[in-house]
Amino acid sequence: EHSGFRIQAMPYAEAGQFQVAGVISKEIDGVAKQHRFVRADRFGSLEDAADFAIMKGRQIVDQQGERIFDER
Repeated sequence: EHSGFRIQAMPYAEAGQFQVAGVISKEIDGVAKQHRFVRADRFGSLEDAADFAIMKGRQIVDQQGERIFDER
């Protein structure tokens, strides 16, 4: 949890390393919203990739807030 948002790390195996990815979610006016993100960053361990994904998720929330759910 970070500032009312839930951040879930979801790194996945890619080319012998772990790609940084995650999901940011929040319920707004009774509607569950989600924003998926994938970064170019890769790490040798799943734990390192997950830690970095949480840090990046917090950064996204701090910079954009609920705007991450706006339709593009």
